[in-house]
Amino acid sequence: MLGKYLKLNKYLDGFRLDIPIYRYVLGASFILLVSSLLNYSLSYLTPVLALGYLAPGVKPLSLKQATSFLMVLLLANVIAIVFSSIFLNYTLVFIPLFALGVLWLYFSDKLPMMVKVFALISFLLIPMLSIQSGKIGAFVAVSLINNALMAVVLTQIVFLIFPWGQTDEVFFKSNPVAPVKTENQRFKYAVNILAIVFPVVLLFYFFGLYDSLVVLIFISILSMSPALANAKVGLVMIVANIIGGLMAILVYHLLTVVPMLLTLILLTLLVGLVFASKLFSKHKFAPVFGTAFSTFLLILGSVTSSDAEAGSKVWTRIIQIGIAVIYVVIVFRVMEYFNNSRKSRSL
Repeated sequence: MLGKYLKLNKYLDGFRLDIPIYRYVLGASFILLVSSLLNYSLSYLTPVLALGYLAPGVKPLSLKQATSFLMVLLLANVIAIVFSSIFLNYTLVFIPLFALGVLWLYFSDKLPMMVKVFALISFLLIPMLSIQSGKIGAFVAVSLINNALMAVVLTQIVFLIFPWGQTDEVFFKSNPVAPVKTENQRFKYAVNILAIVFPVVLLFYFFGLYDSLVVLIFISILSMSPALANAKVGLVMIVANIIGGLMAILVYHLLTVVPMLLTLILLTLLVGLVFASKLFSKHKFAPVFGTAFSTFLLILGSVTSSDAEAGSKVWTRIIQIGIAVIYVVIVFRVMEYFNNSRKSRSL
């Protein structure tokens, strides 16, 4: 009897240690299930957005934080809609003001990282889509707010099922604390990031590449990680995204054989466990596997929600995301090279 009790305790201890992994994988699968069943506009974005709140060491949002986040996002979307409706037809005014808005988002240290990511996505997507039609821009704005609301609510439910514990504290304490930057340092950083992002913005603006907006979104998000200037990190990021894309292809083809929602959820659980085992570890490139899982969910969600040409679309999405990652890695390396050369000359 005592032996059974000790085995049970050992099992429970192991379960407690793995709670962050279960929360991440089961939580993402649960959110995917709910969003798929409700099938609202752009619902495939909800699991991707929610991953940021289920990542290692990320504490659950308080009611005040959740409310503030949604209010800031609402304000950002309203500003983007109003800005687009007033200035979109005046290119010489729109481009400089748009650049200043993006510059401020990168420069500001008042917004938490997740809020900044959501606001940046809104500020980039809405004007670009409003070029086609103001109604499309407004529709996307409402959809983004709805997705953000669902991501916040569903992640809070996940934390009720898998509460924050001592194991999470280990990841929380191991998260590197960003050094406080002066205004001059933040301005230089924002200008460098703008130099990476804005050529792509202009390309989309003048050539209307609306079907490839995922490239713009990935470039804007990846540009927030200066670690990509490191050649090894950049290479691992490329490889991880390719792996995420290939897993999405494999799961998609399995779904064509057994086209059921249950199959999708079970396969997502399996893939999530593979990536989470690396993400929740002491591996120096652990965070990259979170990006790979995001890529997997984004590609799979966008193609399974498509009514036509899903088979060719999955390859298109992988190529688009690959282009985004490779572009950011190369530009970061080029900028790092010139910055180091300038420093060496000044010495």
